[in-house]
Amino acid sequence: MITYIRISLITMIVSLIVEYNNLEEQEAIYSFYNSNIADALSDKSTGLYLLSPYLIYELWNEEYKTGDYKESPYYFCMI
Repeated sequence: MITYIRISLITMIVSLIVEYNNLEEQEAIYSFYNSNIADALSDKSTGLYLLSPYLIYELWNEEYKTGDYKESPYYFCMI
C-alpha cells in the first residue's frame, strides 16, 4: 500500500514541477529522483509519504533553488 501511495505522490509532484518550474517531464523526473527529498520519501521512517504532494513539492522546490530543503518554511512538517 505504501508503495502505491509513493508512486501516486511522485506522479503528482512531478506534475507540479513541470507546471511551476517550466521543466520538461523527463527533466522533472530526473531532478526529483536525484534530490534528497526523493530519498526521504523512500524512507518509511520519515513519514513524508503521509504529507500533501504540494507540501512535498515545496520542500523539493526549496532544495532545487537553494540546495537544502531544510531552509523551507515547511521543513517543520518533517520533524
